[in-house]
Amino acid sequence: MAADRRYNIAKDLISAGKITSFHRIFEIVPKSVVYKDMGINYNRFTKLMANPDLFTLRELSTIAKLIGVDPKTIIDLAYDTLKPKKKG
Repeated sequence: MAADRRYNIAKDLISAGKITSFHRIFEIVPKSVVYKDMGINYNRFTKLMANPDLFTLRELSTIAKLIGVDPKTIIDLAYDTLKPKKKG
């Protein structure tokens, strides 16, 4: 089965610095495509999206592989969602 073309779009946007948040990836590649390609069920993926700190490194690496970027890139995007917002 051929990979969804939207992964390439996400890769290009990440490489160009236009995707700067983890959740933005899923505006390009639908969550339904990603969780099916990862081989996990909808309920688990929904829980992970609500709490990105629950993703394992292996799961984040799988997302990176699907997109075609370095795993650290996806790990960093996911980590950035955990940083507390500055008051101001």
